[in-house]
Amino acid sequence: MEQIIQIDPGAGPCFGVQRAINLAEKLLEKYGNLRCLDDLIHNYEELKRLENRGLRIVTHCQLVEQKGKKLLLRAHGEPPSTYRIAKKYGVELIDATCPIVKKLQNMVKVHSEQMADQNGQVIVFGDPNHAEINALRGYCKCEFHVVSSLEEVENLTINKPTVFFSQTTKYQSDYHRVIEAFKYRQYMENLFEVSLTFFDSQCEHISRRDLELTDFIKDKDLLIFVGGKNSSNAKYLFNVGKQKVESAYFISNPDELKVKWFKKGLKIGISGATSTPIWLLEETRKRVEELVFQSNA
Repeated sequence: MEQIIQIDPGAGPCFGVQRAINLAEKLLEKYGNLRCLDDLIHNYEELKRLENRGLRIVTHCQLVEQKGKKLLLRAHGEPPSTYRIAKKYGVELIDATCPIVKKLQNMVKVHSEQMADQNGQVIVFGDPNHAEINALRGYCKCEFHVVSSLEEVENLTINKPTVFFSQTTKYQSDYHRVIEAFKYRQYMENLFEVSLTFFDSQCEHISRRDLELTDFIKDKDLLIFVGGKNSSNAKYLFNVGKQKVESAYFISNPDELKVKWFKKGLKIGISGATSTPIWLLEETRKRVEELVFQSNA
């Protein structure tokens, strides 16, 4: 039986993550060291690599202590309050916010101002504790709600003007199901005249990754998924993938791989989150090849 070990061609960092990494590398090369406000991205191995080059993480509580220093902002974005505090205390911000996130922040600001005039609301499909959502709250000028599941749609107010957005790292299929559930509630209450607008604000690279992953592993026996343990994107994609294969394992680095997982003839797929660097996927593939050889020896 043919042995297959293949990296998911759709895996690897999204545009915003890669842009933030490239900017950090450029600044580290120029200055030798650099501070970043919280984790630049949600991947420990990549952060460790950058920290070895001179990147240092500071918290929001330490922001006022950075007077006169350069401070890199993470890809997920920051609320307006961060910019105000930095200006007040003389902190030079270098903004690595993903442009797609920036666009969403501006859209929330503009449409929330319109909703404020109409006693309306902004609803965002996303993770309530995610950094991107925390930033969006700061740009909203009206009533703001976060919904993370179909079940939570039942708790939303449906009789007032509403604008829907999605966190950029969410999946289009899930988002549209939430929208349809909200519309169905309005339909059942005959609220046909209530204004409802929604925008597909997801990153295109990410929005269909669940479908791409499903297609990639349809002929595989085993999935090795590489991601940060604090990455919601990684957790979601792994849960999608493990339902489609006989065996699936979530790892953060190749050292976590175990020889007992592998046997001769398995078709093995390797994939990762949208914050997982290509070099880490390649190192994982090399280690898998070694362990497959050991298991067949």
